[in-house]
Amino acid sequence: MIQYADALRSLAIMAVVMIHVVGNLMVVDISKTWWLANTIDSFARWSVPVFVMVSGALLLGKEEPLSAFFKKRASKMIIPFLFWTFFYELFAVRTNLESFSLVTAIKNIYIGDAFYHLWFLYMIIGIYFATPLFRAFAHQTKLLIYFVAIWFFMCFENVLFYFTSMEIGLKLGMFWGFTGYFLLGYLLAKHTLSKKLTLLIYAGGVVGMLVTIFGTYLATSSKGSLDIFWLDYLAPNTVLVSAAVFVLFKHSFTYNMPFLRSFAAASFGIFLIHPVFLAFYKSGFFQELFGFALHSRTIHVLFGIPVTFIVVTLSSYLAVVVLQKIPFVKNIVP
Repeated sequence: MIQYADALRSLAIMAVVMIHVVGNLMVVDISKTWWLANTIDSFARWSVPVFVMVSGALLLGKEEPLSAFFKKRASKMIIPFLFWTFFYELFAVRTNLESFSLVTAIKNIYIGDAFYHLWFLYMIIGIYFATPLFRAFAHQTKLLIYFVAIWFFMCFENVLFYFTSMEIGLKLGMFWGFTGYFLLGYLLAKHTLSKKLTLLIYAGGVVGMLVTIFGTYLATSSKGSLDIFWLDYLAPNTVLVSAAVFVLFKHSFTYNMPFLRSFAAASFGIFLIHPVFLAFYKSGFFQELFGFALHSRTIHVLFGIPVTFIVVTLSSYLAVVVLQKIPFVKNIVP
């Protein structure tokens, strides 16, 4: 495994948790608290894209029979998908289990209308289906660059639609979505980048971050309510930041840390389970037990945000470590 992959996966899952910790602070009027949440959220938006980029870096260069690839992916995805989608259908109605409908749950799972973070499962499974096709030309650098270039153009096309409501007539749907990140991760991991190109990527990352922060502010203030366009994972500014973060760690992270490997190995499980702890720590049940609820606004946002983030992250990690040691159960947090 490439050395920086563990660091990127670990930081990415922490960034995901942080996004969910501060998310509710951005639906109120613009204030100091809003600016704090906006800045934190903007700095964390590379999280899911980098997850996908690391997957591309690790998977696209491998050569294995089609059957072997799908057998490995199926063992790691089918059980977690089935368990967590049904689990969160029940979790969503936990205070009124009588309202649970198996038919409705199956429908929600089928159409992808599951719990707010489970869209990632649908997305990554879709990419896995296409991975054998991408492997066929992964060694052809010019084709990779061609695909990524058109994909990046489509990200900008979305900006044009945002401002003008005009859709491009060319139908380039196959170049849309997270597959571009998957191929970009492998492209950046495989090739040695020149100093000039590296600096250009870093500069793009800085520009992208500024666009995310201030673009979200300008759009929100103009609209009068939260506008998340510039926070979108497929916005071009997010692409620039994600590429910069990936390259930065590729060039600078060479440490071999056992805890980091353990945390990275638990990252997928942390992603799946952390909403349970977010809900638990701010629940009435928790408040009755300890006399307070833990969330982003506990005492003060400067206390609530970091403490909630640390407690939820560590709780999720420890829960995954325990679950991974239990036979059969470990399959739900691979």
